[in-house]
Amino acid sequence: MDRGTYAAASVGLANLLRLQVVSNNLANIATPGFKRQLVVGSQQSFEQTLASREADKDPYAKGDHERVKNVVSLKTITDFSPGPISSTGNPLDVALREANDFFVVSTPQGPTYTRAGNFSIDEGGQIVTADGSPIQGDGGAISVPDNGQLVIQENGEVRVGEDIVGKLQVVRFADPSGLERVGGSRFRQNGGAGPETVPPSVIPNSLEMANVSSISSIVDLISTNRGFESYVKTAQSIDEINKAAINDIGRG
Repeated sequence: MDRGTYAAASVGLANLLRLQVVSNNLANIATPGFKRQLVVGSQQSFEQTLASREADKDPYAKGDHERVKNVVSLKTITDFSPGPISSTGNPLDVALREANDFFVVSTPQGPTYTRAGNFSIDEGGQIVTADGSPIQGDGGAISVPDNGQLVIQENGEVRVGEDIVGKLQVVRFADPSGLERVGGSRFRQNGGAGPETVPPSVIPNSLEMANVSSISSIVDLISTNRGFESYVKTAQSIDEINKAAINDIGRG
């Protein structure tokens, strides 16, 4: 592959990844606790390239960034900045006040973490997430009796009438970048320091919404589409030039 085609294809793949990420962000703009994804680039080390595997066979093997300048490796990261708080009036909705705090969710694969506080009560009387996974309290899952009015207080206590039936468990990550996304608004620890259990500080009858700006996302979507169109035109132009060169050589 010649350098022009290689560079054009790299730009096309980069814009395709950005298009997927921006589209997913927009699709989850109404998902409580959703954290947008960003595409970032970094220069690939030689050890990360296919050329490194051939280095023992080819002493002239080079990394992509050495052969074609400004070529970078792309990856997605999560922006954990807080989203806007929306008042719902629902006693089972609750938002976290602190940026790096998370609710603890029990799953068969182990604990996961979320900032989505749109809870409900399942048939067994437990407080669960939107997909039915139990929310952890300071003593395990929180069960709610049928009678009485449920209230979640600012300190995370769950009351039914005059009785305290549990307290939400909240943990804090000093650096949430070690969290791995396992769902729309669910994460699991995949490196970094473990979480610290902290006293809950919540906003009752409210939800933290997605930290996605519809206006900036639409602008990103338009610019990415235009970038992809430019790649297609460039690739076509390079292909035509190559064809002309091959024909000229053939006639010569």
